[in-house]
Amino acid sequence: MAAGKINLQCDTAVRDILCTAIRDYAHAAYPAGGSDCAQVARYTLLDLAREIEEGIREDGGSVLISRRPRAMIKAALEYYFDRLDQAQQDTSTHRRKLMAGLLKEQAVSRVELDAAQAADAAA
Repeated sequence: MAAGKINLQCDTAVRDILCTAIRDYAHAAYPAGGSDCAQVARYTLLDLAREIEEGIREDGGSVLISRRPRAMIKAALEYYFDRLDQAQQDTSTHRRKLMAGLLKEQAVSRVELDAAQAADAAA
C-alpha cells in the first residue's frame, strides 16, 4: 500500500452507497456559492466520488484514495445514515460500523451489508 493512501475494497453495490453518501454530503455541507475553502472541499468530495466510481467497476474491486478526506468521508457516512434512519424510523448501528470499516481497509460486500441491515432490524 502506498503511504498516505487508503485501499477501499468493496463491490459495486457498496460503492454506490458510499458515492451517494459522499455526493449528498458534499452538496449539503458545502453548497454552491460558499466560501473558497468550502468550494474546494465540495470539489474534493465530488471528485473523490467520481474517482471511487471509476476505480471500482466490478464486485470485489478496490481503489486507492488519499487519506486526507477521511474525516469528510466519515462525516458523509454519518450524514447518510442519519437521514436514512430518520426516513425509515430505524437504526443503522451495524451498517454504520461496517461501512466505517472501509476506511480501515476492510473489504465490504453487499452480502455483509444485507446481514448488517438484518441485525439492525432485529435490534
